[in-house]
Amino acid sequence: MNLEFVPETSPVLLQECKEFDFNNPPFDPKEFAQALHNKMVKSDGLGLSANQVGQPYRIFVMRTGDEPFAVFNAKVVDVSNNELSMKEGCLSFPLLYLNVKRPDSVRIRFQNESGETRTEKFIGMTARIALHEFDHMLGKVYTQKASQYETQRAIRKRTILKRKVKKI
Repeated sequence: MNLEFVPETSPVLLQECKEFDFNNPPFDPKEFAQALHNKMVKSDGLGLSANQVGQPYRIFVMRTGDEPFAVFNAKVVDVSNNELSMKEGCLSFPLLYLNVKRPDSVRIRFQNESGETRTEKFIGMTARIALHEFDHMLGKVYTQKASQYETQRAIRKRTILKRKVKKI
């Protein structure tokens, strides 16, 4: 399964994703999760959601170690009141880095690629990745969490970076 990123202007990135139906799957969930994981690793990402490759389903993968970690039909159960601000990037917005404030821990109920329901607590960077990808499921992107001024500044920096890369 060969997956390609949709452009950052694609409407699928701003649409709420559909639940993945394990009883009537549109594709093999294990195969898709592996393909999504491979695309994430090849692109040097920390997480990747299905809508970033044009599939409007509530599915994402993230790095939690060496093994693929797939999340289907995620629901946030609880978040920490303690929030941290950090620079974030996104594979859908290459070279665009923004400060985003997120809770430092989250509990998520989800199904794995076999359809088994689990609840996991994620802390620190893993919580940030999970929440970033969960936002994709809601049709939200990280640029919506930063100020308009900061986003415009980051876009200008990205334009300069792209010009420098072209020259090389």
